[in-house]
Formats: sequence, C-alpha cells, structure tokens
Amino acid sequence: MTNKNKLLLTALVVGLAAAVGGFGIFAAFSGTTTNPNNSFAAGTVTIEDNDGGTALFTNAVPKKPGDYDRCIKVKYTGSLDATVKLYTSAITGTGSDLNVTIAKGTGAAADCSDFSAAGTVFGPDTLANFRTAHSSFSNGLAVNPGSATKWVTNDEVSYRFRITVPDANTAQGKQVDPFTLTWEAQNQ
Repeated sequence: MTNKNKLLLTALVVGLAAAVGGFGIFAAFSGTTTNPNNSFAAGTVTIEDNDGGTALFTNAVPKKPGDYDRCIKVKYTGSLDATVKLYTSAITGTGSDLNVTIAKGTGAAADCSDFSAAGTVFGPDTLANFRTAHSSFSNGLAVNPGSATKWVTNDEVSYRFRITVPDANTAQGKQVDPFTLTWEAQNQ
C-alpha cells in the first residue's frame, strides 16, 4: 500500500468515525419550553376637561358685588394610577385680592346649574394666596375623587370656582387678567 493510499484510507476512517459520532449527538435526549405571545406596552397619563377650550371667567361683562360661580369637570383617562393636582403659575392684575372659593362635587354644566357640592377644597381666600400656596405641581392642590388617594381610569371630579366681588368701594374696577388654571396628572 502506498503512502497516498494510506493517507486516503486514514481520512476515510476518520470521516466515518466523525459521522458515526455525529449520529450519536442527534440521538441524545432533549427538551424545550416556550413562552409565546409576548407583548409590551407603556401606560398612559391623560387628563381632560369639559370646558371646550373656553375660559371659565371673562371680563366681557363687568361684575357688580356678589358671587360668580363657574364649573368645570376634569376626567382622568390614563391607564396608570395617577396623582392629579390643581395650580396656577400666574395671577396678575388689581383683582388678585378678590376672594375665591373652590368646591369639589359632581355636575357638568359650566354655569353650575347641576353642581352638587361634596365639600370646599380651598378658601374662601384671595386669588393671590391661592397662587402662592399652589403655584406648581410640587405644591399643587390635590383633590381626589370621593375619598380615594389617587385617580384611576375614568375618575372625574367637578370643580366650582366662586369669585366674590366684595360690596365695597375698594372693589370697583378690580380685575384679574389673565390667569390659567392647570390640572396636572403624574403617574404614581
């Protein structure tokens, strides 16, 4: 036998041994498990109100001494439990010393005709003091639905804002313009 034939025969034997060994690997026991249908979605924090984009109060008609009520309903539609707070970052004008009282309750009419109060949550106190006490989310006025400690999907609270023009000559010509009420929701 020549060296060339010996080399070929050796390669053939090694190849057959590898093939037989490979069949042994494929004949071994095995097991698997699966975890099907995975999905993932981030939650949402969404808050809305029923004001239709209009201001609660306007200077269109001058006011005489008395109470002026306007209502708004705030609804939480996010999927994550949230803390909701009310604040205003700016109140300017000569009327910042006018009194405001904020009550929570139920109802949807902007003129408060269907409002049913569940309690006062601020005031009576001045608009300026409201702004000082509640100027951002960190010190905002937390008003929860009922006796809850958080807001969950479809919770809603109606607010009645009462601005009082005092029956005093010092109240003549007072105005607050503009001020923005902000409700902010942050997930818990």
